[in-house]
Amino acid sequence: MNHLADRAAIHDLNTRYAVAFDGFRLNESAGCWAEDGVLDERETGFGLFQGRAAIRDFFRDSLFAHARHIIHVMFNHLVTDIEGNRATGSVFCLVEVVKNDGGYVRSHVEYADEYVRVDGQWKFGSRVIKPSFPGAPV
Repeated sequence: MNHLADRAAIHDLNTRYAVAFDGFRLNESAGCWAEDGVLDERETGFGLFQGRAAIRDFFRDSLFAHARHIIHVMFNHLVTDIEGNRATGSVFCLVEVVKNDGGYVRSHVEYADEYVRVDGQWKFGSRVIKPSFPGAPV
């Protein structure tokens, strides 16, 4: 695959993830991670999750269980390096959540990503989520 096709596939991965997550499609959103993928949400107060199964459980038990509506608005996606079956990049995201209790959360975050190609398909190898709007609640 050439770099342009790889970049497009990585951008599509991010879009597939957001659309699946916002649609509460648990297996599809967790499936965007490599089997040994890592989701690091320590800076947002949620913790560190290692492996697709742990990420899936976190989505189900902590995020999906408390939300009735979620939307990710992804922007400023930059793929910074592609070397064979590995790549790095970053994405900014505005996440808005309507909670089951009627509460509302709006977070601005940056995803610092490592991507891996598994069986010809790009997946998240690692995603570190960092607050990107100083002073804003997460």
